[in-house]
Parts: sequence; structure tokens; C-alpha cells
Amino acid sequence: MPSTIAHARVPKQGRSRQSFERIIEATIELLRERAYDQITLAEICQRSGVSTGSLYGRVDGKDDLLRVVQVRFLERLAEQFSEEEARIAAGAQGLAQVVPAVVTGLGNLLQENASVLRSFMLRGAVDEVIGAAGKKSALENHAKFIQLVLSCRDEIRHPDPERAVETGMLLIYATQARFLGLDSTGRLDEAGSWKQLLADLSDMMLAFLLFVPRR
Repeated sequence: MPSTIAHARVPKQGRSRQSFERIIEATIELLRERAYDQITLAEICQRSGVSTGSLYGRVDGKDDLLRVVQVRFLERLAEQFSEEEARIAAGAQGLAQVVPAVVTGLGNLLQENASVLRSFMLRGAVDEVIGAAGKKSALENHAKFIQLVLSCRDEIRHPDPERAVETGMLLIYATQARFLGLDSTGRLDEAGSWKQLLADLSDMMLAFLLFVPRR
């Protein structure tokens, strides 16, 4: 993950660093409330208590600020994934427990951070820097959960366990993201409840891993 230094002139003095941190935190707070294109730099400055001049002393504009915020946010998200990975590894045993735990864990992390991730994903479609960072983060985080499922390799009947797990997790992520409206095409929450979706995805993943295709 790139450093915030790549997108901003990070201050070295303590008070200035604190002001910059307030800018980052205020931006994350606002992204939890509204979409990126509905937020202004003036609002960020008002929320953080930092002058507009000070903000422009650190970044060249709103796009650079969003890149800085993404770096910080994805660092925290990686920590959340690691903590969830450890929790599942300590509490779930066997494929029948690990798969639902992984599906639910992934879904809950996406749901908890949906509003912020939505802004990154939409902006990433036109900003190569944000798009690349988001993709890298997703691959690294999902790899943790993929390895959890593959730890039950002996129970998987599919002839290609790695491909089966990776394909299954990709479809699970895509469905959860679509349900939560993380892309530009809208939400699917009218199709049923979130808990029911997680249960259905768990059942489908288990069925796929235990299926022996005729080839």
C-alpha cells in the first residue's frame, strides 16, 4: 500500500501533523454520511477546524486528498480483515463452520464500510491510482479468507480446490457488493434480507466445494 507521502506534503511538526490528521478523519466521517461528489473541501475544513489555506498547503486538491484518505482507510481495513481472519481461525472448525464464518465475516466488513468503499470504487473507475489501490487491497484481504477455506482442503471434493475457492469467493464478493450498492448500478436489497443472502451464499459455496463435476 502506498504511503500518504505519495499524494500529499505531509507536515513534520507535531501541531501541523495533528491538523492534517483531523482533515483525514473529517473526510472519512463525511464519506460515511454522503458520496464523494457531494462533499466539498469547505465542509472538510469546517468539520476538521482547519483552514482552507492549510489544506491546500498539504494537497493540490480534492482528488489528491481522497487518495490520501484511501491509503489510511485501507490500512485500517486490512487490520480489520486480519482480526476477523484470526477470530474465524480460532473459533471455526471444519468446512461447514469455516465457510459460513468467512461469508458472514466478509459481508459484515463490507457492510460496515460500504459508504466509504462506495466512494472509492466509483472514483476508482476514472482515477487509476484509486482504482489500482482498491484492487490491490481487495486481493490481499480476500486472500486471507481464501486461505481459511483452503485450510479445510481435505474436505473439498472439487478436483481443483484452489480454483473452486477463488471462484466461489469472487462470486460471493460480487453478490455482496452488488447488494450493498458498492458499484454504480444500484442496490439489490429489495431482493431479500441481508441475513438471508449471507445464508444462501454460504449454502451455495458449500454445495460448490462439495460438488464433483462430471468431466
